[in-house]
Amino acid sequence: MLTRFANHMFEPIWNSEHIDHVQITNNETLGVGDRTQFYDSTGALRDMVQSHLLQTLALVAMEKPKDLSPESIRAEKIKVLESIRPIDVKNLHKQAFRAQYAAGKVPARDGHLEKVPGYLEELGHDSVVETYAAIKLFIDNPRWKGVPFYVRTAKRMHEGNTAISIRFKKAPVELKQGQQQNWLILSIQPKESIKLEIQTKVPGLDISTRTLNIDGPLRQAGDESIDSYETLLLNLMEGDPSLFLHINEVEAQWKLIDPIVKSWMEDKGQVHQYPAGSRDPKESQVIFESEDQFWRYSIELGGDQH
Repeated sequence: MLTRFANHMFEPIWNSEHIDHVQITNNETLGVGDRTQFYDSTGALRDMVQSHLLQTLALVAMEKPKDLSPESIRAEKIKVLESIRPIDVKNLHKQAFRAQYAAGKVPARDGHLEKVPGYLEELGHDSVVETYAAIKLFIDNPRWKGVPFYVRTAKRMHEGNTAISIRFKKAPVELKQGQQQNWLILSIQPKESIKLEIQTKVPGLDISTRTLNIDGPLRQAGDESIDSYETLLLNLMEGDPSLFLHINEVEAQWKLIDPIVKSWMEDKGQVHQYPAGSRDPKESQVIFESEDQFWRYSIELGGDQH
């Protein structure tokens, strides 16, 4: 929120005229571990999307609050959450995708690949509960008209990261077919950083461009390191409710997610499987609005983008 509102350069382009789409991601290499029974009564949608990721979406999409008081921030978050278009359950397959991880190999702490069982093997019986959930949302207000917000979370992926990835629309001048678009990526975990991708001229006589990565870590040497739960406990003791949900936020989030949960629980058909340690299932691309959209991956310089 502060990155957005403390920099004047962002506000003029923070709208549907300039932004192609927004991705809000939380992926893990870990599986469900010892939480199999709990997880099978919850699933990825209710565990992460309904709470953490919709809160992140609200901070990205809300209007500028009157001030930085908890009440003003909450008021704007509630407005934007209540402006999210209700899910069209009749066309749910175009708006939501679910899957479960199967047996595969994931990166271990020593850098090697470790064989791990699939979700159903860990659970010990059949289930339609998802370990991968991706949904497409639209916010029906003037700022975000027509801009898709893709929210996804998954366990046992090839990398773990939490990030907000914003892709801007095509440049006024396209020098070559397939020219990359600008991206702004706000990384939350594991590396707190801000990355901007722009197109620059390749030195030489030819007129051609390439992607330049401007990558800045948010943590500097000597910065204070505070655990997230420490922050919450401190706010609780000081009576600061800014990081805690208002009942109106909770109701708006559940009102949005409940129809998907109900529809998925009623559908007892086979759930798509993806190998542990793999990337997003190709079938998940069914929710994209255009063929040139793709899931954004690692923000590391030199890493694969898609």
